[in-house]
Amino acid sequence: MSQEHKKALRVLMKSPVTDDMIKFLTNTTLQVLPASLPTPPTSPSDSKQQRLPSLMTFITKLVRYTNVYTSTLLTTTCYLKKLQRILPKDATGLPSTIHRMFLACLIISAKYHNDSSPLNKHWAEYTDGLFSLEDVNLMEMQLLALLNWDLRINENDLILDLRHLLEPIMRDLEISYQRKKILKSKSEQHQYIQRPVSPISPTKSYNKFYRQVSSSSIDSNMSSATLTESMSASSSRYSLAQSRSITPVSEKTPLVLNDLKTGYRSTDESWDFEQIMAQYGF
Repeated sequence: MSQEHKKALRVLMKSPVTDDMIKFLTNTTLQVLPASLPTPPTSPSDSKQQRLPSLMTFITKLVRYTNVYTSTLLTTTCYLKKLQRILPKDATGLPSTIHRMFLACLIISAKYHNDSSPLNKHWAEYTDGLFSLEDVNLMEMQLLALLNWDLRINENDLILDLRHLLEPIMRDLEISYQRKKILKSKSEQHQYIQRPVSPISPTKSYNKFYRQVSSSSIDSNMSSATLTESMSASSSRYSLAQSRSITPVSEKTPLVLNDLKTGYRSTDESWDFEQIMAQYGF
């Protein structure tokens, strides 16, 4: 079985008991013994046959009286299906036989899959006097004999026997998955469009530029005399330019500055390469 079936089964087992579950169990029980003998004529003193409720009413009362777990109630379906495969196709019974079969399967499911379950005398009380303690003990022993005491049920058995209840859950899970997938895709697109661009610090940018210029302008193999001569020449040219109040023309491309407030790019002619060198002591 697929993972979708297993996931839907877990959801189903944790769900509360619903009317759809009771209807499903009623139909499953009726399929075990489709042919029943007609109700024999009864005398006015025979009140048991007159009190025989419908199977759906019988199951509803048991669920209300016992507060049975959903997993225990639905596991009853597997025992009913096993009983259906064992019994002959032309098997018949009394009108109360289907009530007995369901009650016996429910008792076996509660005792086998739970650490604690009601005693048989309590089950007899839950039937509102429809069955006595002797009746409950007898139907339990008869069911165990028919099943050959093999009460094992695995996950595949549940998925196969409960597929009618699992299909709507699987559709809902698929719709929910697709919806989450679409919302996630839209959220990722929105984050990509609205992602802010971190501003560049002018100080760090300029300092990086200065370091690049400084490192590229000075050769590590240059002698101290050559370095001193270069620094003197640069200082002289800068002093001459200041005395004449004329900005010297640089052969280099003027530094392009970004106006962070306005967003415009401007070329500041006063920022000459030689000025930068002189400012940093070269």
